[in-house]
Amino acid sequence: MRFQVLGPLGVVRDGRPCTPSALKRRVLLAVLLLSANRPVSVGQLIDELWSSRPPRSAVATLQMYVSGLRRALDPAHSAAHRDARSHPRLSTELAGYRLRVRPGELDLERFRTLASTGRRLVGEGHCGQAGLAFRRALSLCRGRPLSDLGTVGMLAPSITRLAEERLAVERESYETALCQGHGPLVIGELKEQCVRHPLQETFHEQLVLALCQAGRRAEALAAYASARRLIVGEIGVEPGPALRAAQRAALHDQYLVTARHPRCRATPT
Repeated sequence: MRFQVLGPLGVVRDGRPCTPSALKRRVLLAVLLLSANRPVSVGQLIDELWSSRPPRSAVATLQMYVSGLRRALDPAHSAAHRDARSHPRLSTELAGYRLRVRPGELDLERFRTLASTGRRLVGEGHCGQAGLAFRRALSLCRGRPLSDLGTVGMLAPSITRLAEERLAVERESYETALCQGHGPLVIGELKEQCVRHPLQETFHEQLVLALCQAGRRAEALAAYASARRLIVGEIGVEPGPALRAAQRAALHDQYLVTARHPRCRATPT
């Protein structure tokens, strides 16, 4: 089995897609996947599916959705008329349900494992290897998490948290590139990030430093000036210390390709 939440919801069984087509069943599966291997109460599932206006038949309808998911996840179990409560994937728990996901089956789990590996490698002084781990994690992202579910029910906060996790890894990935003196290679990506996330100061700071590493001092100063105008205009405050420090480095042409993490060594350029 393969489960995907880092983009449109997806399920693959034996190499073939078997993602539920009905919206409510997709929402149910998404909620269970975000709590993989942990029991989720009937009350929470009803809240997620119908928000503050569940129908009188909510419990019975939920049971019908669960039965449909069980057939999709393990048709053989259902065809053999075995006890549904002992389903190998979607079991009945005390006052709720548990979706069992094995190691490596869920893209979110693999993403978090790779991100954790990258952070450990940064702490050990291996930014080059860390950058590879971060990029492998980001390669699992296929767009906005659960993008086909929009803001159905109460999923919106979970979707926002997943998007923030991706942003954090993107920032860390660019940081390892700068640490290794590879800023020129990510200038294009950083420009896109600054457009996509205009109030994320870290991306502006990283762009200024990447341009400095590329010897494009005038462009670095212009990038800072543009970022400052945007931040002051939108928020009414001056840029933070990290972005101002990047501007000073560009202004005085003092930026050198040195490690940005205490235990790392910059790769010679």
